[in-house]
Amino acid sequence: MTLKRQSAQTHPDNRWAITHAHARAVLVFAVAALTAVLAQRPDILLLGVPVGLIALWSVLSRPREVPSTRLVVPTGHLREGAWSRAVVGVSATPDTELVSTSLTHGTHIELDPERGARSHLVSSNDLEGQEIHVVTRVRAGRWGLRRIGPALVGATSPWGAFRWGPVPIEHQNIKVLPDPAVFDTSSPAPHPQGLVGQHRSRRPGEGSEFNTIRRFQWGDRLKRIHWGRSLRTGDLHVTSSFADQDTHVHIIVDAHYDLGASDHKEGLASSLDYSVRSAAAVAEHFLHQGDRVGLQVLSARTPLTLAPGSGRRHTQRVLEVLSLIQAQPQEQIDPRRLRHGVGPGALVVMISSLVSPAALAAAALLSHSGVQVVVIDALVDDVKPPGEQDDIAALAWRIRLIEREAEIRRVQTSGVPVVAWHGPGSLDQVLRSLARHRHGAAR
Repeated sequence: MTLKRQSAQTHPDNRWAITHAHARAVLVFAVAALTAVLAQRPDILLLGVPVGLIALWSVLSRPREVPSTRLVVPTGHLREGAWSRAVVGVSATPDTELVSTSLTHGTHIELDPERGARSHLVSSNDLEGQEIHVVTRVRAGRWGLRRIGPALVGATSPWGAFRWGPVPIEHQNIKVLPDPAVFDTSSPAPHPQGLVGQHRSRRPGEGSEFNTIRRFQWGDRLKRIHWGRSLRTGDLHVTSSFADQDTHVHIIVDAHYDLGASDHKEGLASSLDYSVRSAAAVAEHFLHQGDRVGLQVLSARTPLTLAPGSGRRHTQRVLEVLSLIQAQPQEQIDPRRLRHGVGPGALVVMISSLVSPAALAAAALLSHSGVQVVVIDALVDDVKPPGEQDDIAALAWRIRLIEREAEIRRVQTSGVPVVAWHGPGSLDQVLRSLARHRHGAAR
């Protein structure tokens, strides 16, 4: 939970002040009384008595305590596209009739109501509690570190005679986790290691894949006895299986550039949006299979690294790291940093828009060092080119795309597969070819 209590004792509006309505009521009664005395007209005084009674009632019911406030966001993590709440808490003080709040927001945040203004009529049930809650629904349209607030809160006494506020409340920052794109693959990942995943190993061991039927040996479990073969041969036979093993999948996200516009209301996504969401999808898929997944971000602004791990908690850690990515180019990529934590037999999935030759050069370098590398092209068709769309910029962008295609073909001829991200099944063909290559090398 993320919360912050506002310390506004020094704010000039943090007091109960007279409103213009109350001042007008007092002035009307005073003028009516003075006119009645000077003109000796009691009927004029009778006209001003109701206004005077209301003014007297308002003074007697003036709040004596100054409320305390806070802004609460119930969760510090939010999936993009999901709704949450922003709660403005105001301490329940006697003689408070109406509480009003106004909430602003940062980029890629949507409020309900649209401008974040709400009013709450205080009832007797609210005064019985310790705090009055005014709730505004919020939704994040894009991953990243997002700002909710600041907020303004105010209150009025009965008859609108006295007002408190508006008092500001500091904003809150929440992490918006990327929503993994739809991804699934039926192809096996190459080079399984360890003994916890769902990929079949070529070595016998404890698992669910049938291997063969062999003679009983000391240490074999009784539940594996094959009674049909044992009765026919007169000797005990057991069924053996292949070991269920895991794969180390190392994901590299190229965050040097963010091309295109990102607007969730219009359905637009940038190249970095596709990179982050596809990385989240690939990581979530392999982690659900029991594999170990590591993460590395190539960016001069956020050079993030996450050690390999597995399990549901590691899935949350991967999404949190992805939500902190900010694009910024760097001069060169350190090859030693790329190989850090990537052992033999690991599957490296590099996700990049491939507008810089450095990413492809790094993928080729990893492939030549004996690591299986797959490159995902995140520059999909609906990503618009950067900059203003004049004739010169459009021509330069077309030239760069031609050079980019030549660089991709060159790295493909060196043995590094490059696939465009199209959602489900994007990696199936590549993983099948890597698996065939592995079995061919073994033979």
